[in-house]
Amino acid sequence: MTEKNSQPEWAELYVQHLAEWDERLSAALAAARLDSVIVFSGAQKTRFRDDLTYAYAVEPYFKAWLPLADHPGSALKLIPGERPILIDLREQGFWHEPPQNAAGYWVEHFDIRQAASAAAVMKELGSVSSGVAVIGEPARHTASFSSVNDQTLLDHLDYFRAYKTPYEIRCIERANAIAAVGHVAAQRAFRDGASEFHLHQTYCTASEQTEAELPYPNIVALNEHASILHYQNLQREAPSKARSFLLDAGAQVNGYASDITRTLAQGEVRFQSLIDSMEIMQQSLCDQALNGTDFIELNDTTHRLLAGVLKEHGLIRCSDEEAYTNGITRTFLPHGLGHLLGLQVHDIGGHLVTSEGDQRRPPNDHPMLRLTRVLEPGFVITIEPGIYFIPSLLDKLKQLPLGRSVNWDKIAALVPYGGLRIEDDVLVTDAAARNLSRPALRSAAEL
Repeated sequence: MTEKNSQPEWAELYVQHLAEWDERLSAALAAARLDSVIVFSGAQKTRFRDDLTYAYAVEPYFKAWLPLADHPGSALKLIPGERPILIDLREQGFWHEPPQNAAGYWVEHFDIRQAASAAAVMKELGSVSSGVAVIGEPARHTASFSSVNDQTLLDHLDYFRAYKTPYEIRCIERANAIAAVGHVAAQRAFRDGASEFHLHQTYCTASEQTEAELPYPNIVALNEHASILHYQNLQREAPSKARSFLLDAGAQVNGYASDITRTLAQGEVRFQSLIDSMEIMQQSLCDQALNGTDFIELNDTTHRLLAGVLKEHGLIRCSDEEAYTNGITRTFLPHGLGHLLGLQVHDIGGHLVTSEGDQRRPPNDHPMLRLTRVLEPGFVITIEPGIYFIPSLLDKLKQLPLGRSVNWDKIAALVPYGGLRIEDDVLVTDAAARNLSRPALRSAAEL
């Protein structure tokens, strides 16, 4: 959703934001030996052999400059040091309501022109020279440009995108506040015996978001469904016995996302005890998300701590050191500790170590790790350890000699709960890590 607040705070933050992004663009264009860039917002796509459209998703670098996530077919013309030009597509028709007219604290910083057709958009953009770059999905209207998604240009922008401006941090904070209201409402509905479908609807209603406005499809998992990391189905009927509830759901403000996960137990002491241990572990990891911390090493610390949780709850027969060294923890936590967060939920640039495009790939033992950089002030990241009882992975471990180190009776008793994940959004600063999710959840619960 677009933040309607027009208070001076937002206007001031936005001016600083534009200035920072203008500097980034200037350096990126210089590195790519280009003069200017046109960013297309993206098209509304039609389904194959149909006249209905898919949900629209805006180009991230379009919404980096202005808080418009629902203006398909529009374009931005950006020349460093000059007033940005927005070509706003306003097709005449009667099938759909056009996007709302541009308004708010940001409009005074743009030269806004309206165009009645796709052809008119291109006409407003003017003549094409070799120094003009395009960012956006390749399409027929980009064919006349000599530079489309120049890798040097994108590498530079993607790398510096990790450093959030105060405006971007404020957007993510607001997105956390909105998501928190939905989480609290869904947790109450779970206690009342709601189905996955109704839990999802409760979240959307409380957070005042349509499904198209969500930054990613909600993961709403009861019982064993929590063992499917991106569980996508919504059962209409509640299970006869609700043991556990995992909700991974966020919100968007001005195109910037939040990403929060909580897991609850329903009167299940054994599983609640496991949640409590993971809660302590997750908060310890959040506290270690400091300036200068190597995220690969923090991911490694996660598995050392997880081995201790497995030992504490009697899920392994070997020592926690042996469980870590032999990779047993990877069966219970197959995904990475977290990722960058911002214009995209899994924000791009997590493997870049220089603005020239040099990458640091994830270690072989943890190929799913989306963030391999050393943390710096301004990064907003997720910290989301979990422990899952995934039948296919458990079966594989059971067949190995290492399987003898696992207490399979206790594991079998936990399989019906699926698993758990606890996730917060954390801002890295010069001092202590700043958790953006916890205060929002506390405030929502108090309300």
